[in-house]
Amino acid sequence: MSVIRKASNANQVVLKKEVTKKNVASQRPVSTLEELGDVNIVDPGSAQDGFLLAYDSATDTFNLISPDTYLSASVEDNDLPDDFITQLEGELNLGNIQIDNLDGGAF
Repeated sequence: MSVIRKASNANQVVLKKEVTKKNVASQRPVSTLEELGDVNIVDPGSAQDGFLLAYDSATDTFNLISPDTYLSASVEDNDLPDDFITQLEGELNLGNIQIDNLDGGAF
């Protein structure tokens, strides 16, 4: 926004420009997931190898979860996608599964 001030000469008006200062914060590029503000990973190590990065809407963060937890949650509604079932049926060959040492448990 410009400021108008009266010059020493009564017949002349001078337009003075305001100098706006921009604050620029120097930011270092993020090099790991832990440095992101919305990722909640505490000390990842070999114990979390193979874990999945999943979004948690309750906390608005990303967390590591085990694949078992993810698969269990995906079938909680007792419904799997038809495409997934079709792909499993096409890829599984029950003739190749060895059941020599299968333990059926106690009845």
